[in-house]
Amino acid sequence: MHDLAISGDVVLEDGTVLTDGWIGLSDGSIASISQQPIEAARESVHPGKLILPGFVDVHVHARSNPDEGIAATTTAAAAGGTTTVVDMPFDAPARPVNSVERLEAKIADVNREAVVDVGLYATFAPTGPLDHIGAMASLGAVGFKVSTIEVDKVRFPRIPDGRLYEAFQEIAGTNRLVAAHQENQEISDLFSARAKQDSTNPLSHARSRPPVAEAEAAGRLLELAYWSGAHLHMVHGTIPRTFDLINWHRSQGVAASGETCIHYLILDESALTELGGRAKCNPPLRSRDDVAELWVQLEDREIDIVTSDHSPYALANKDTASIFDAYAGLPGAATLGTLLYSEGVARGRISLATFTECVCSGPADIFGFEKKGRIAIGYDGDLVVFDPDARHNLDVHTMHYRVGWSTFDGYAVTGRVLETYVRGTCVFRGDKVIGGTGHGAFVAPAH
Repeated sequence: MHDLAISGDVVLEDGTVLTDGWIGLSDGSIASISQQPIEAARESVHPGKLILPGFVDVHVHARSNPDEGIAATTTAAAAGGTTTVVDMPFDAPARPVNSVERLEAKIADVNREAVVDVGLYATFAPTGPLDHIGAMASLGAVGFKVSTIEVDKVRFPRIPDGRLYEAFQEIAGTNRLVAAHQENQEISDLFSARAKQDSTNPLSHARSRPPVAEAEAAGRLLELAYWSGAHLHMVHGTIPRTFDLINWHRSQGVAASGETCIHYLILDESALTELGGRAKCNPPLRSRDDVAELWVQLEDREIDIVTSDHSPYALANKDTASIFDAYAGLPGAATLGTLLYSEGVARGRISLATFTECVCSGPADIFGFEKKGRIAIGYDGDLVVFDPDARHNLDVHTMHYRVGWSTFDGYAVTGRVLETYVRGTCVFRGDKVIGGTGHGAFVAPAH
């Protein structure tokens, strides 16, 4: 007899739906899938509702704001149907995860604080030895995050090109990926200096970091990947050209993958005028035409995955007179799956299969989580009970954000997360996160 049987319209790994199907869970794993009822100690039956794989969000910043943290981010993730996150290594204040000791300490924190499962990036300093890269990979880091633009000299530094190439070669031997924030420093510096003359106009932020800054850095990073043999994962692509470059380099044999973020698929730069600092992110929001073309690339599978880039800051850091004083980043861990379903599947822009590839199986495969992202026997019992027909307005009070605000508060959507299960245990039901800290666990790539 199974521990738990869940019934509904089960979304299988090829995107097909097993109507009124059953999933049997034992010891936290999927033990059986059937069209017939499954004998279990407990049942959870949801006729007409989708049973989806738990969402996998491989781009969150749980500790970039010292007032956030792993518990807060994973609580919001659970409320949004996300059962696995990958946290960035740029922890504040000034504690980047760039040593074995810091990675070991953060793994221990995850196992104590997390509500859902958590993978971790590591990074390295702009100077010094690189021999710790292999050790951090062996500890279970999913990969190594770098930036071509200065965000913070200690916490989130720019890595010079020569150092990047040297590190790419080292990382290539670890079977881990390199993830990169791609913006050209010199172009951004020049345009920022000009844009700051009109600092009270929120659109000046978009003008300060033009698309060419992203595309140039993307091409440069892809060439480093070509010559080093490293797997490059390009984060938060905002323009079609970035993904054109990724796909061309893939055709040349480069191991490359790319993500966009949910806000780049919904908001264009006009949102800066409406929302000011609450719509500020880096790279910035782009044109309406760029947004439309990203959806085409997504359905054509030229974009691999979609993430939240969850970066929560207090409103005092966002509602500033000068757009350049506002912190860059949006809270997003609680809304990734719902927004992508609503704007994508419900509106006919992408198929259900594309949806699950973008936020379930795709990120799990790229990051080596072999038991995540699919409803299949032997996989973790990470499941989302989802009402595909629910029409409602998103409410920040049900997002469980510690910062208490959302760019998408009040946004009309179709689809609602009803329950979230992590390894067979319900951690969210209705509007309540019922999973405790410590239920989530550190997860490492299988390969």
